[in-house]
Amino acid sequence: MRRLPWLLLAVSVVLNLSMVAGFVMTEQKVSRVADPAVRPVEVSKALALTPEQLEAFTSLQDSLQERRAMFREYMEPVRRAMTDTLIEESFDREAYRNVISKRREVREEFFLQIGEELHDFLQTLSPEQKARFKDLSRERNFLRRFMGNTPKVRNATAGG
Repeated sequence: MRRLPWLLLAVSVVLNLSMVAGFVMTEQKVSRVADPAVRPVEVSKALALTPEQLEAFTSLQDSLQERRAMFREYMEPVRRAMTDTLIEESFDREAYRNVISKRREVREEFFLQIGEELHDFLQTLSPEQKARFKDLSRERNFLRRFMGNTPKVRNATAGG
């Protein structure tokens, strides 16, 4: 019985240290990936971009950021329509199908436009740079990071 408080204290210390270490590692990773100023430098180094290519990459990043903002703005009424359809007294399957279809169309067009811009940028790369890009693209979430999306970190305590 005398050992129980010491055992609980040891377990508590280990758990607290683990939580702090996890938080620190997560913050380091998120800040490294999410910092928009770092991304062009990392891409430039990884692909050995020329100054002209780096300028084109920066322009691509700016364009993608604008597209994402427009996409979010355009999708807001679609999200509201989904919610409005769900809160009706009875579920109208066809109305909900129409809203989902509209959402799918908007997302498809958004990804087609992004794909077109990315393809245009990749055409400026040398065969060696394209090969390096292809190798890097095998990494999980590479395209998301390359195109400027930042990982979403949810705060469970804030309901985020």
